[in-house]
Amino acid sequence: MGILTGREELPITETEVPEGYAPAATAATAAFDPHQRWSRLVGGGDGIIYAVQADGALYWYRHTGWSTAAYQWANWGTGVQIGSGWQDFVTVLGDTNGVLYGVRGDGTVLYYQRIVSNMDTGAGYWANNGTGVVVGTGFNAFPRIFGGPGGVIWCVDANGLLYRSRRINGTFETPQALGNGFNVARYLFSDTGNVIYAVSGTGSLTWYRYRDGIGWANYGTAITIGDNDWFELFRRDLFAGVGNGAIYLIRIDHSTVPGDDGDLVELRMTNFQTVDSDGGAQWINYATGQLVGQGFTVERSAGLQGYPQQQSVPAGGRVSIALSTAFSSVTAQLVQVAPGGDTPTPVGGTTTVTGGLQLLASSSYRSSGCGWAESYAATIPASWPSGVYAARFTGRYNRVQHIPFVVRPAAPAHKIAVVLPTNTYHAYNGWGGHDQYSEGQAGVQRTITFLRPSYNWLIAPKGQYDLELYSDLELLRWLSSENIAFDCYTDKDLHTGGWLDSYSAVVLGGHPEYFSMTMRTKLVDYLSAGGSIFGTGGNQIYERAEFTPDGTALVFRAADGSRDIYLDHYDLPEAQVMGVSYDGNGWMTFAPYQVQNDHPFLAGTGLSAGDKFGAQGKNGAASAWEFDTLQGLDGEASPAEVIARGTNPAPNGGAAMTCKELPTGGFVFSASSLTFNGAIRTDPVIQQILRNAFARAQSRPSPLA
Repeated sequence: MGILTGREELPITETEVPEGYAPAATAATAAFDPHQRWSRLVGGGDGIIYAVQADGALYWYRHTGWSTAAYQWANWGTGVQIGSGWQDFVTVLGDTNGVLYGVRGDGTVLYYQRIVSNMDTGAGYWANNGTGVVVGTGFNAFPRIFGGPGGVIWCVDANGLLYRSRRINGTFETPQALGNGFNVARYLFSDTGNVIYAVSGTGSLTWYRYRDGIGWANYGTAITIGDNDWFELFRRDLFAGVGNGAIYLIRIDHSTVPGDDGDLVELRMTNFQTVDSDGGAQWINYATGQLVGQGFTVERSAGLQGYPQQQSVPAGGRVSIALSTAFSSVTAQLVQVAPGGDTPTPVGGTTTVTGGLQLLASSSYRSSGCGWAESYAATIPASWPSGVYAARFTGRYNRVQHIPFVVRPAAPAHKIAVVLPTNTYHAYNGWGGHDQYSEGQAGVQRTITFLRPSYNWLIAPKGQYDLELYSDLELLRWLSSENIAFDCYTDKDLHTGGWLDSYSAVVLGGHPEYFSMTMRTKLVDYLSAGGSIFGTGGNQIYERAEFTPDGTALVFRAADGSRDIYLDHYDLPEAQVMGVSYDGNGWMTFAPYQVQNDHPFLAGTGLSAGDKFGAQGKNGAASAWEFDTLQGLDGEASPAEVIARGTNPAPNGGAAMTCKELPTGGFVFSASSLTFNGAIRTDPVIQQILRNAFARAQSRPSPLA
């Protein structure tokens, strides 16, 4: 499949994938899969676009129609292969004059320059005979790296601090901190003149510029230059043309049954360096953008990615991983993520796994699964504690991919059970370009497979607010630090298992939005039998999602394609279980809690009515993003059972932290906020509240006792 014309057909061959710890099936490998051909698209100025193919081949294209966003390309749109081995880099950054920077997993930055002798054909040669020159080290300290234009690398650390490193006298300087709060942005990319584009938390495209000797334009406040449909539900990938005000994006396919996301669209801003002084952006084609190319299917993880064949396995069971990689081989090792501290602990030896790219089995991979063969497998010792584990795969120069999974107990072992909201992880997983919220598919149900790689099952910080697994790991790591033992399960385990009544309390993770009817009924029955529930998040038990008969996917939406909300469709407000209900007012606001009533869970905090806490956290303030409140719905906690309330500017206030007392002697504690878990290890008051709540839970017997 060629970029524009379909001219470039590369052969597909069959090969056998050798075993990891267990025999593996055969799998098709190819130089690329047309559904996800490119792992990176990089602007190079004057219409040049560098494209890193999934197998590491580097191609040169030139969009000659960039100045007017016309569908015009040099070399009749046929890409010129100019390199190979670029899968070694975790990211590739582009500048003008043929300059590219490759950033390895070990933090080394290599400089390359392509000298083009014919801009119509792409003919040319590499400076230094194509050998990369080391121009920087230590960049593996930053989970988020972008830039390139103007010889500048921008970095965001785990706490959202923005750093800049300039290439001076041939090498990159030690990164210097220049701003904070950049972990809110969904996308970050840059242009010459220290211009930064950020897709905000609400989805709008914003503009920043740093001027040396002066400081940030507009006093560091972002200037909105695009509306609220720029994030990944609508756009597949974003990059700057570099030095010319062009912004390219890959457009989401809007078909009822989505096809490949391969349309390249350009928008051009004529004043990209002077937005602040001009009173706003001046676009030549902002309304819709212009289609300028096709076949640009992008998956940034395509060089090294995979998924577990089962979300959870029992202690004593077998984990199976499907892997697709451009590396000829990788090393594999199992690590324990939680219980434990911030650094995953190796719990097995290393083995070599033969690599190779695997083809997607069909065009319906988003619903039916990737269909990749097993690449690695291992038997989990029966002695391993229940928790979150991962298979760590490492390619050259320390390019690493972790593929997490849950080890559930063979039989209940502790008083506390934690249910990770894996249905929500999958609902928001945009791998392959579409999730349950993506544009298109009007009027139909949406089936989302578990059998694909994930953006949301992450065990390391990414320099961005993370409300999925990484946020829930903050809870699990705090439990470990407090020596509060727990067993760990997934949503599917709750749906299929009969273990609830063995526990004194069940803890729901930070965003348990999607529940099957069976899951909901089991929690209701558990509470009726005397159990207790901790709701450590917000937007809880809000929408119905049902498992497919084989248990490998979730079906979202009602038959007519509308959101299948429990309150709207079944008159079952989440307050009947959790004591609070989702409140869309105040979305994406951030605020601390304020104590409302004295409560035993406040013992040892020194707080009384009117005092505030939870102002800081890894995902912003503790009452934020989405939250639950009291709205007069059936089953709601009483006003006297409100411990604290978020001070967010909304009609019902922010998150209502409640402890709903049950006639059976159990209780339901609800923090009612998506960002609560991210604040646990930051705020001592929150820690003390949880200590008190867990002490009460552990003092009670299980319903089966």
